[in-house]
Amino acid sequence: MCSQCENHVHVHQRPVSVHRGYYQVREITSALVAIANGITYAETARRVQANYWGVAGSGRLSKDTHEGGQTIADWLNLYGPTISAHYAETEWPETIVLDSTEYQYTDPQTGNSSQLFVILTAWGYEAGAARGRLWKVEARPRDQKADWIEFLQSLPGKPKLVVYDRDTAIGLAVAARWQGKVPTHVCEYHLHTNAVKAWAADEKAGYTPPDRKLLNHAFRSPAEWKAFADAVVASNGPTLVGWVTWWNKKLTAQVARRASIPPHYSTGALDRAIDIIRQVTERRKWTFRNKERMNQLLDLVRLRINQQDDAEAWAMLIREYVEGHGGRSPGKRQLADPITHNLAGNRVYSLWA
Repeated sequence: MCSQCENHVHVHQRPVSVHRGYYQVREITSALVAIANGITYAETARRVQANYWGVAGSGRLSKDTHEGGQTIADWLNLYGPTISAHYAETEWPETIVLDSTEYQYTDPQTGNSSQLFVILTAWGYEAGAARGRLWKVEARPRDQKADWIEFLQSLPGKPKLVVYDRDTAIGLAVAARWQGKVPTHVCEYHLHTNAVKAWAADEKAGYTPPDRKLLNHAFRSPAEWKAFADAVVASNGPTLVGWVTWWNKKLTAQVARRASIPPHYSTGALDRAIDIIRQVTERRKWTFRNKERMNQLLDLVRLRINQQDDAEAWAMLIREYVEGHGGRSPGKRQLADPITHNLAGNRVYSLWA
């Protein structure tokens, strides 16, 4: 019986559960949607089991039934790739926006901080699209030039523009990936924000910065950038003069080609996506010890951000797979999880391990 329309489901209408499975496919995909929205594996498992067995178990819980997150992790391992593959991007779009976010850990005993891992992200805009979507997300131990090159090599195609926040590793990787034939555009929002900070510092020191409207329009054209830069030099404010001097060569070239590039000038949309990713992952960052499983989770988070986290649609994908494989679920994938230890015998944290 279908819980949505209350009609009987016939055998030719695809299986509602997998071979020898307790749970319906829809219950599995609802759990995967839950973890994509930030609910922990353990809490998701408790909710699923309470729905199936009853809150108190009603005496039906067997001795080998555990209220833990391993079942949810297994479901992610089994079904996550099938779902992600359906929504996977096949090539880079016209514009890509690149940024990364780093996860730090501070040892409570020593106070020393170290980097656990980073998440590389790409927001994409197809030709003519005003709204984009999270194109790719991947956890790695580092975000150096080589990491970004591998990230960019994971998809074919050549964009017409890359927008970023002036991360040197990204700029070098873009140049290496496409032999310098793809222009990069420094995020105008970050430029404006940093200029305002310099503006405020000079004002606090007693200098009179130029008209604020000149800054608001400075990144639109060569004439408007020159008008702003000249006014800054005339104001003699050392902080803002230093900022303009530092950026003048780069921004003179950037504003000169602004009219010829796709109309995407900031990392704002990607910044919001990264905020959601951190909401899902930040409080349990120490638990992510397996790179492949973490990336399986991040693939589902990407679908959530792109508003493609539909449990019923995901269930249909799994049912199609199960129906085509004799009622059986995808085979469990072996996840590489090597363990290293320090001289004291303690496990050493590393996303690669």
